[in-house]
Amino acid sequence: MKKLASEKKPVYLYFLLLFLCMFILSCMTPLALDDFGYAFSFTDFTTRITKISQIFPSMAAHSHRVNGRLFAHGLVQFFMMYPKLLFNLFNGFNAALLAWLFSRYFSDKKPGEQVFLLVCGAMLIWSFSPAFGENFLWLDGACNYAWGLSFMLLFLWPYAAAYLELPYKRGPLRLALFCLLAFVAGAYSENGSCAMLFIALCLLGLSAIGTKKLPPFLLLGFLFAAAGFAWLMLAPTTTTRGADAVSLSSLGAKYVTILACARDKLFPLYILYGVLLSAALFFKADRRRIILSVVLILAGIGSLACFLFAWYFALRHFCFTVITAALACLLLLAELLKEPSRLLPYLCAGALSVLFLFNAAAGGLDILVGCGKMLARQARIREAQAAGQSYVVLDEHLSNTCYGINFELNDFPPDWPNMWIAKLYGFDVVYKTGTEDNYSY
Repeated sequence: MKKLASEKKPVYLYFLLLFLCMFILSCMTPLALDDFGYAFSFTDFTTRITKISQIFPSMAAHSHRVNGRLFAHGLVQFFMMYPKLLFNLFNGFNAALLAWLFSRYFSDKKPGEQVFLLVCGAMLIWSFSPAFGENFLWLDGACNYAWGLSFMLLFLWPYAAAYLELPYKRGPLRLALFCLLAFVAGAYSENGSCAMLFIALCLLGLSAIGTKKLPPFLLLGFLFAAAGFAWLMLAPTTTTRGADAVSLSSLGAKYVTILACARDKLFPLYILYGVLLSAALFFKADRRRIILSVVLILAGIGSLACFLFAWYFALRHFCFTVITAALACLLLLAELLKEPSRLLPYLCAGALSVLFLFNAAAGGLDILVGCGKMLARQARIREAQAAGQSYVVLDEHLSNTCYGINFELNDFPPDWPNMWIAKLYGFDVVYKTGTEDNYSY
């Protein structure tokens, strides 16, 4: 064990550095938009959530008024009860957890090679996530997307392990916990959970074909995940909106929008995957890992197709697609680290490094500027509270890159999100700078 721990030191160091980086970036990212509303119960939109027991009736009302993503938004309400430092710590931990889940797919590699692949994965996700800040740093967004990815990848690992003929632990207690995890992962996200079920079904079928039997552990887990997804989709507000949203013209318009966005944002990522897939086929890489990479790519595309039936489509909805494409690329890169194809992964890493450095410079500065605006905003709120004012005037801040977070305000103070900010900080009204003269105090 000591020898193994010593050999794994580079990998553990990577996890620690990733935790610290994401913790610091989370600290520099402000509360914004929906965060403020989730500080209050959806039963009456007035009661401040101060106890965990209040979250359950709030989320029950949420399923009737907003959507069925109760686990994700329940987490948001939990973190809004406490100082944001708690979320920042857990968000850093979640980033390290995601990296660890990635590393399991190439755990047979040497520690140095594992770190190489993990660094490549981080550069891929940083460079090709169209809404990195919203998906991984913003409180509400991270609970909905980055944290959902952890639940889904945890659920998918036994299916991948069975297909790749890698060991995974079973037993009565593990089965009970796995079924609970499966239900949560299935009920977490409309598009992500749907694509996750597709991956699990493909791997379950491929494993059954290879072994001539259907593993009960995996079959039961899949059934619980499917039940969770059904529970999510049968939420009252989801069924009502779904019935109103579907028409031929709306499907066509959304198809064009999603396809254009995918081409604009993910085209280089898919080109990279195409190059790696061609090289893996040429060098006769492990067939199972090639097939798994194709399943991941198809699932990512499928997750985008789910938005044909959604009310709207935003750049943050690319999150699951980017993650699955990044993991697919890493699976092939891991295979290509073998001779004589070893040069290609290093060429790809070199190209990624250049792209990453440019994006890191721009994104880091944007996050830093947003942090400065946040500190100034907090100082203004404290001054207004100390002076006993019934109102406060705040500056709106719009990010210049996909790494920062917009702090948006409405020109009409009684509307979202001004009303929630006012409630949270104890003001009667919050004005956006430049609009305060249009209203009497």
